[in-house]
Amino acid sequence: MGNGLILHELVHFSITLLVAFFCGRRYKKWGLVIVALVFGIFIDVDHWFDYLMYYGWQIDLGRFFEVEKYVMGSGKIYVLLHGWEYLVIWGLLGWLIENKSKMRGLTLTILGAYLGHILWDQFSFSHHPLAYFLAYRVLNNFSLGSFNGF
Repeated sequence: MGNGLILHELVHFSITLLVAFFCGRRYKKWGLVIVALVFGIFIDVDHWFDYLMYYGWQIDLGRFFEVEKYVMGSGKIYVLLHGWEYLVIWGLLGWLIENKSKMRGLTLTILGAYLGHILWDQFSFSHHPLAYFLAYRVLNNFSLGSFNGF
């Protein structure tokens, strides 16, 4: 695993911890830390889809962290949970659950953690400005060329 990937993931983790700490402390609900981790870190589970589309069910953690290899090899980039459109979905979901359960701070925690993740991805790589819109990737058949192109 390259140092660049480690640093990138450490920034995701740091942003998520800031959101988790702020929301947990503000609303005095430390369960929000888990919510922040799910929406700020665990959305990267979608990278497994990209890996499986290239290698199939030959699970090898070492190869999983060589993202460039299977993304470049397939010419596709899916990252299905990365998309600006999800802000609306997660916001509505958070709002509905928050209002039903009276768990104050849920929506802010979800949106803060997810937004922090997407913003870091959006501005830490050189790619097309629309690359982190799921609709754009779908319309371009998840082409790596359209993701990277301008």
